[in-house]
Amino acid sequence: MIVTEKKDLQTIRTLLKNRNNIIIVGCSECAAACQTGGSAQVKEMAEHLADKNILATISIESPCDKRTAMRDIRRIQEEMENAEVLVALTCGSGVQALSEVTGKPVIAALDTNFLGMVERLGKFYERCSHCGDCMLNETAELCPVTLCPKGIRNGPCEGITGTQCEVFPDRECVWNRIHERLKERGQADLFLRFHEAQDWGTSHLPREVIWERK
Repeated sequence: MIVTEKKDLQTIRTLLKNRNNIIIVGCSECAAACQTGGSAQVKEMAEHLADKNILATISIESPCDKRTAMRDIRRIQEEMENAEVLVALTCGSGVQALSEVTGKPVIAALDTNFLGMVERLGKFYERCSHCGDCMLNETAELCPVTLCPKGIRNGPCEGITGTQCEVFPDRECVWNRIHERLKERGQADLFLRFHEAQDWGTSHLPREVIWERK
């Protein structure tokens, strides 16, 4: 799930200076789960911007999916034609998809933080850095690229204190966790496997995946 946070309202108002005819767009999936862009937050934003001319408010299931965005935008086509700007309570991908679909300026009302693992509402953890060179099959499903603050692919580093991380002393070194988990599974030999340096050719930005439907 994409984890987002609300931008400061004054920042949004500054970006809306001299713009009056507005449509507010929310995301009923990730942003709704983060309580940053669901229907309640869309309503809240409309109340904050009550001095503006709010032409429409809409929540889209997946605004980052151009097909879904295009389909749902048709419901407010007349309002969209008269809109000066959209205020998007979505992740950055949603903002860009809405801009491409509508051809309108879009103000990002949220900051996009990371792809998060969800423990419960309000508790999100970054566990994957999308490096394009996954090691999880060899590291007991613990990603050292993300969980090690130094991103060390062959660890632990020299700064380990007992079993604790040098950078975050209140946390266990991920390489210690990897070793213990592999040992419990009878796979300790995997700990000695050398991992080559990151192949940045697979993780340069922007990345694309394009495949033809059969």
